[in-house]
Amino acid sequence: MTGAPEESATFPFARPCPFAVPEEYARLRADGSVPRLPLAAGGDAWVVTRYEDVKNALNDDRLSNDRTHPGYPSPIAIPPAMRTNGSLLGMDPPEHTAYRRMVKAEFTLQRVRAMHPRVQQLVTEHLDRFVAKGAPGDLAADFAQPLTLAVIGELLAIPPQDLDGLHDATRGMFDAARTPEQRHASISFLDHYFEQYVADRLEKPGDDMIGRIIRRNPQLGLTETVHLTRLLLNGGHDSTASMISLGVLTLLRHPEHFRALATDDAFAEDVVEELLRYLTVTDLTTARVAAADLEIGGSAIAAGDGVYPATAAANRDPEVFEDPETFDPTRAGRNRHLAFGFGRHLCLGADLARLELRLVFAELARRLPDLRIAVPEEQVTVRDGGFVYRLAALPVTW
Repeated sequence: MTGAPEESATFPFARPCPFAVPEEYARLRADGSVPRLPLAAGGDAWVVTRYEDVKNALNDDRLSNDRTHPGYPSPIAIPPAMRTNGSLLGMDPPEHTAYRRMVKAEFTLQRVRAMHPRVQQLVTEHLDRFVAKGAPGDLAADFAQPLTLAVIGELLAIPPQDLDGLHDATRGMFDAARTPEQRHASISFLDHYFEQYVADRLEKPGDDMIGRIIRRNPQLGLTETVHLTRLLLNGGHDSTASMISLGVLTLLRHPEHFRALATDDAFAEDVVEELLRYLTVTDLTTARVAAADLEIGGSAIAAGDGVYPATAAANRDPEVFEDPETFDPTRAGRNRHLAFGFGRHLCLGADLARLELRLVFAELARRLPDLRIAVPEEQVTVRDGGFVYRLAALPVTW
């Protein structure tokens, strides 16, 4: 097929640099095809790259999130014993609908707005600590990670001293460099920790997020609540921390936009939306398996086949975004990116992530207007191939 990757190409494709998505995406979009490609972790999947096809696939009831299905695709090897549907991400309606309704009240726009003062305080406190250590510093490890952990940790009322261990275990679940045995150990650690955490709240629900969910939904049992809590921790910090580091790296290439953040709160919203589109760090979290025969982009997909609607490819589609390879915050207002997914699995924490990102970028611009990378840009390394695209480190100075 014209312009398609070589038949030997495996998915996921590698990103050529922190600011670009895989080159194969553009060739597939131009060709208009939906190819079936071998997966690096074994098996194969249909890879969807055009915006409308991706959006429709994410909202198609015939595409399931059933992670126990042998055809469900993954960018990393997951042993069958670890393929569970315990969390919202692995559920389909009507079960998914019921569980999502239980959690949704914690992430309404009104509740997120009420979090603003405390999140701002946490941003300020963590930046104070980062600056006090002196330049140079690793913005990824010493600011972005601890800040986002503190935010979700406070919402879940997790003791601060436990957060680093939980973060390491969370990352261990999804790191392509870890062995299946190491990932299983991470899951076991998290399950054991949260079994005690949830048992305490089932006995005496407090005023933290899980306590409130339990009080509203007394039918919830231990196992279901453990999976839910683990999901909230997983989704509540790692991708946002990645967006902070990669977002700062991007903004430092565009100092005029970085400087403008210091005085223009409305512009901060535009910057965040464009960074979400431009970087799409969760491109590999949208896997599906066909529950029925269907057609996407002219390709006949059989029930049981794996499907990958690639949101990073959709977010660079020139049919939807003018000059999509360019970072352009002025496109906001017509920025219909799919960075948080679409349809029934649209990220529940999207508004909280947006709030954190807006406050972080604006505070950095105000406090550290001369912020710059402390090493040559080509020495900034990434962690690719797992579920969240991220920087290994971001050395900065000021």
